[in-house]
Amino acid sequence: MKSFLYDLRTKAWRTAGARYNASRRLKRREWVSTSSLALLSALSIAVAFSQKVYAKGGTSLDDYLSVVAMGIGVLLLVISLLEWGAGYGVRAAELFKNAELLTNYQLKVAQTLKVMESGGAVTLQEVDSLRLEYEAVKDRCTTNHQPIDDALFRAQKRADPAFRVGQKTDGALQMNWLVAQAVKVAWLVSELWFFGFIWALVLCSIAYAFCLASACGGTPPAAC
Repeated sequence: MKSFLYDLRTKAWRTAGARYNASRRLKRREWVSTSSLALLSALSIAVAFSQKVYAKGGTSLDDYLSVVAMGIGVLLLVISLLEWGAGYGVRAAELFKNAELLTNYQLKVAQTLKVMESGGAVTLQEVDSLRLEYEAVKDRCTTNHQPIDDALFRAQKRADPAFRVGQKTDGALQMNWLVAQAVKVAWLVSELWFFGFIWALVLCSIAYAFCLASACGGTPPAAC
């Protein structure tokens, strides 16, 4: 029965850690999303201003900047709707709150283990009640963490006996340093690849506009 409680405490500890990481990941996604939308809005205004100042009417540069401005506007609309529907901030707050509850629950199980180790009696009904409480607390959160969040927690705590071979303090590490660093990098970019792709697309479009402007610099407007 003591072994079961140790496993239950480890499960609660691991789930709480993964959900703390998930909360951090979603908060970062919300920050990147807000920052990107603000910068894209400013960029769309800058493109429209540049078109009026530098592009002659009826030229290829003028037409291209019109397309870029419209494209950025459509991107802003689509991304805004997607990010609003995802509700990253609300989900992050829910995951953090649930991780706090799981941490408190873990302390409760640890207290029960101390009672057993000091010779106190713990009934089978009490152990089963703790099991059911864990399931209830875990399922209280409607948003679950992702495997990458649990992988990051294992990378962060890879030296802990729980993540060693045989769950012994002198057991070999199940995750080596190189794999742990790879997991940390994968976690960092897990929510950034989408906006990385968007920014790469936008910046390439802007760079092409500069190429057009340079090409039109020494030619008559009608030829551009």
